Amino acid sequence: MENVFFERGSQLFQIGKFDKALQSLQEGLQSDPDNYWAKSLLVRCYLELDDFDKGEKLNELLISQYPNEDELFYNKAVIKWHQENKEQALQAINEAISLDPYNPDYFGYKGLMLLESKDYSKSLDCANEGLALHPNNVLCLNVRAQTLVKLNRKEEAQETVENTLHQDPEGSFSHASVGWVHLEQGDHKKAMHHFKESLKNDPNSRYAKDGMLESIKAKNFVYRLFLKYAFWVSNMKEGNQWAFIIGLYIAYRVVVFLLSKTEYPYVAYFVIVPYLLFALGGWIIGPLSNAILLLNPNGKYLLETKDRVSGILFAILSGLSVISFLIFFISKDEYWFLFGISSVCSVIPISMSALIEKKSSRYISYLIGFAILFSGTVGSLFTDSITVPMMISIFGLVGYSWIGNFLKK
Repeated sequence: MENVFFERGSQLFQIGKFDKALQSLQEGLQSDPDNYWAKSLLVRCYLELDDFDKGEKLNELLISQYPNEDELFYNKAVIKWHQENKEQALQAINEAISLDPYNPDYFGYKGLMLLESKDYSKSLDCANEGLALHPNNVLCLNVRAQTLVKLNRKEEAQETVENTLHQDPEGSFSHASVGWVHLEQGDHKKAMHHFKESLKNDPNSRYAKDGMLESIKAKNFVYRLFLKYAFWVSNMKEGNQWAFIIGLYIAYRVVVFLLSKTEYPYVAYFVIVPYLLFALGGWIIGPLSNAILLLNPNGKYLLETKDRVSGILFAILSGLSVISFLIFFISKDEYWFLFGISSVCSVIPISMSALIEKKSSRYISYLIGFAILFSGTVGSLFTDSITVPMMISIFGLVGYSWIGNFLKK
């Protein structure tokens, strides 16, 4: 007779009650501790509940006992990808495909990994391979739609979006995925509709909740511009991003040099700071959006504590910089110009600090930000010229842009 706990665990897993499914499977394993099927499903429960440590421990044990089971290598790929070990994740999904080359979900997941790695052509190839095995596979359709948007093949993307929703009209993941497609295409109203549909079917979907927040923020015209820029830059491969940044830097240096030769050399700083903010748009977009949501009657309730703190810090420092520049233009006192520059340069490290999960990284980020602000607040006391403390502020921001990628981890 089949173990009733296993049967109940399977049913609970199918309807998304993963915590209860886990309990039922564990009870069943007490009387049948060597049941492979139950242990494999138990790993899936751990992954769905984001308990990757327990999931990995059990999955590796099963791989040592059943080295030819493709689903175990799929699990391993999911775990390693979550741990940001991309190389091992790709090795694991390739092993799963080699053991079962007819499972479209494996091609879909590999396509998703390649999509996030910005290898769009190979991602599309994987999605197409999966669809060749099963033309209506939902994961492959979602990956294909998102990849086609990245490749700017809009008509094909729209056709795939329609097919996706036709095949999976109630699917939370499909609606969320389509929402992100519309958001990247600049249609935040359609995106909002699909995120709402996604959350109706799965109120706990983080993917849909994040999209909903972006759609609310995108109601603001300024944020829509930043979002469009952020998508554009994020879609570039790393080499192209550097080519863009270097080219922009050369152009800005030429403009600054020409302005420095005029009778109003301070004007050059109004080119330098916007350039840095533009080049670092990906850093600004998070704190800026949180500040915008603070002003939204409904949006502010969607913010977590760290997001709210980030938005408040962004608003305060931005406000200080505007006030400082206004006082400078009225009084002609160079101190206020220095303080305005330092306030602007400290916006990114200070407001981003609240969003960093790792404590040590968060403290380092705060330290850099307040050091930049400090240089503008008291720097003029140690020198007759504002040039040195001003350059400290600017170079502090530039330096943060280099080390910030490590601090975010």
